[in-house]
Amino acid sequence: MNTLMSAAMPRGQAISACPNPGTGPRLLDRWELLSLVTGLRHELGLTDRDVMVLRAHLTVLPHGPLDPSKLNVSFMQIAEILERACGMDERRFRRGETRLEQVGLIRRRLSGNGRRFPERDNQGLIVNAYGVDIAPLFERYAELLDMRDRIEEERLLLRSRKNSVSARLQAALKTFLQSSPKLPDWIESLRIQLRCAVRRKTTALDELDAIEARIAQFEAEISRADSDQQQDQTAMKTAVLADTCPVDAGQTVRHIESKLKEKNKKEHIRFDPRLIVESWRKTEMLQQFYPNAPEREREAAEALFSFSSFIGLGQSGVIHGLSVIGWEAMIHTLDYLSSKIATISRPEGYLRSMINAYEQGEPIAGGRVVPNERCRWVQSYGVPT
Repeated sequence: MNTLMSAAMPRGQAISACPNPGTGPRLLDRWELLSLVTGLRHELGLTDRDVMVLRAHLTVLPHGPLDPSKLNVSFMQIAEILERACGMDERRFRRGETRLEQVGLIRRRLSGNGRRFPERDNQGLIVNAYGVDIAPLFERYAELLDMRDRIEEERLLLRSRKNSVSARLQAALKTFLQSSPKLPDWIESLRIQLRCAVRRKTTALDELDAIEARIAQFEAEISRADSDQQQDQTAMKTAVLADTCPVDAGQTVRHIESKLKEKNKKEHIRFDPRLIVESWRKTEMLQQFYPNAPEREREAAEALFSFSSFIGLGQSGVIHGLSVIGWEAMIHTLDYLSSKIATISRPEGYLRSMINAYEQGEPIAGGRVVPNERCRWVQSYGVPT
């Protein structure tokens, strides 16, 4: 018995026994294709109805994985396939096919009379068909995968950007609220705008760029306000040190009457109706809000508290100012602050700086309030008897 193998057979036998799966086309799962199209329906311009039409045609194809190299044509008649589309109306079904063809996912191959049917050979095998060809969907499979990956990457980038912008604004607000209890109106509107942008799925990066630019402006104002406050404190210290004359030779000289006596302090804090009225008439902004000057202490306090709230001041700051500089000086101080409010980012801190300067013996409110006197207007109008 000859057991030798001829030289013409080994290659063919080896191929049939161990086929190479990498040489053939990749088989695709129809439901994976449908899920891919469903996730990209908004980007492709499809509706849920269009996706249902595609699903109905995919169910007509042979069972099992789909081979892109073979004939993948849905040739079931419209009257029959409508049942697979949940009883959709025929005209709506045909419009769905038209839309799928427009976006390049199917190709309609209809016969001359519009019928859909297969063509078979003498062995009964389907060699051609008229109907809806799914081949364009296979051709765009790689493109759709790239589109899905790109959209997912953009979604993750957008989410990361939203978190970053939100954290930056919260940090700026925390720094600002350490020195001022009230936020400006435009900051509150910025918070609302950012909250809406974070919740919305269709937020564009340009919108976040604009919000972040406004946050950067807010941070710059906070930094500038801190720098101004430090400069004011430095200027106060310098002004106090300048009281030493060169002839003192560095020695500390105690000046007589350097501070107000207790009775003078009580005198300038005392509520005098006539001086209050005269001081009120000298104001600009305060008189516009309250034309009639208060004549009783309670009325004056309510007016000052209400007016101070308009310029971002709390009652505690006003009460502290009244206890230090008195009624007449506080009226002119608040009036001066209101005229400069557009350039003052933190009114509470600015008022504290003015009061500290007053206690150091410096004039404040543009020179309208002079310490260690019964105020200038007392000299002008005379001390009441």
